[in-house]
Amino acid sequence: MRVGQSGTGPGPHTPDGSAVELYEVTPAHGEDEFINAAIEPGSSILELGCGTGRITRPLLDFGHQVVAVDESPDMVARVVENAPGAEPICAGIGELHLDRRFDVVLMMSYLINVADDEERARLLRTCAHHIRPGGTVVLQQQVPGMLRGPAVLENEYRKLVISDVEERPGNIQAATLTHTIGGRTWSQHILTKNLSDEELVSQLTAAGLRLAKYLTPDKTWVSARPL
Repeated sequence: MRVGQSGTGPGPHTPDGSAVELYEVTPAHGEDEFINAAIEPGSSILELGCGTGRITRPLLDFGHQVVAVDESPDMVARVVENAPGAEPICAGIGELHLDRRFDVVLMMSYLINVADDEERARLLRTCAHHIRPGGTVVLQQQVPGMLRGPAVLENEYRKLVISDVEERPGNIQAATLTHTIGGRTWSQHILTKNLSDEELVSQLTAAGLRLAKYLTPDKTWVSARPL
């Protein structure tokens, strides 16, 4: 497990504590439609941190070509099953160096909020390396105020309990997320860092990218372009 992160519950877990079987039963919540509307039809997409393919599959259905990357062999095995039209690659994002460029590089799941500054820099350099001139990098970020607890969020499908929220120096937050679906429970302890607008711009620039625009008013979705 990564420093400060861990996971418990049924089935295998990734190095950041994500439960493979939890992602397997978690559907898209409109992210696929949002991304499709934000990019050009028939785009070539490099999806970084694809998980089990819950967004990969609908992007394929929209007519895009997707190279799906995840560091977890268990996650990639699910992509092969769930999104057979994708090209799966098992690799760490920070170490990925393909000799190809894409119309879109997609990095969701708040991966940009990793608490380790050096790891974040590696992730952004990977994005910059793989985007074609004029292409778009689409990022999903956690913003201040998003992670609050203790809290219980529940619907007919799942229950999410946010607990042990801790504010640490440097805009770093720790928390425990406990998901219950269909009688099964998974718990993940996470460590994240919220980026100010200035930090985001600075770190994009250092990686060879520029902030193009915020795609949503709450700034959770960001587009960037190569310098």
